[in-house]
Amino acid sequence: MRTSDGTLYDAEVVGTDPASDLAVLRLDGADDLSPATFADSDDVQVGDVAVAIGAPLGLANTVTDGIISATDRAVATGSTQDDATVLDALQTDAAINPGNSGGALVNAAGEVIGINTAIATVASGVPGSQSQSGNIGVGFAIPSNTAERIAREIIETGSATQAFLGVRAQTAADDQNGEVGTGAEIVTVDPGTAAADAGLEAGDVVTAVGDRPVTTSTELTAAIRSHAPGETVELTVRRGDQERSADVTLGSTS
Repeated sequence: MRTSDGTLYDAEVVGTDPASDLAVLRLDGADDLSPATFADSDDVQVGDVAVAIGAPLGLANTVTDGIISATDRAVATGSTQDDATVLDALQTDAAINPGNSGGALVNAAGEVIGINTAIATVASGVPGSQSQSGNIGVGFAIPSNTAERIAREIIETGSATQAFLGVRAQTAADDQNGEVGTGAEIVTVDPGTAAADAGLEAGDVVTAVGDRPVTTSTELTAAIRSHAPGETVELTVRRGDQERSADVTLGSTS
């Protein structure tokens, strides 16, 4: 690892967590470095100043600025369903390009509010557009609260855990418009899991996690992963024509 003054440090990987796209590195002989201050990402609001730090396109020591465009943005990354990672992300229009991933997203006080991790791209083949792999003003960062929790677990145990509901779900479509999601419909419930203990059944449609609306299966996954294992959350569930609440104590998976 090379710091801004050009000093090169050897580093070893303490542990990784592919599910959250995070890793922890230990630097050798870096006792004189000052740690960054982390802010509470739950306090981040749309419109807050956001500054991305990294090495976009190999250009070291680059900073770009913008604002927070959205919070609690459910984002699925990965080229296939098998290697997809679902993130509960902060969205920013600060310019983020390949090489920014792993760098800090900081607020106006220089406190870390997120870890840059992904960008949106314009799909090729869309009429009137061209394929674009660089910044288009839609970037995503892992919230600092999530990054701190995952990093702490990796440091203490060598691995990290994720909150686990115990269902397989698909997006429930609106009867009049199949492109509009109306919730996450449970396809299967794993026995002995948090969902089973809470009485959830196949065919139930989850429409909210706490006060957070859920319109797609990706949003359900992101909302669950925004919590820590062992936390109790309230799900709003539609079963037929009836709507009810279910308190679920989330399980854990590594």
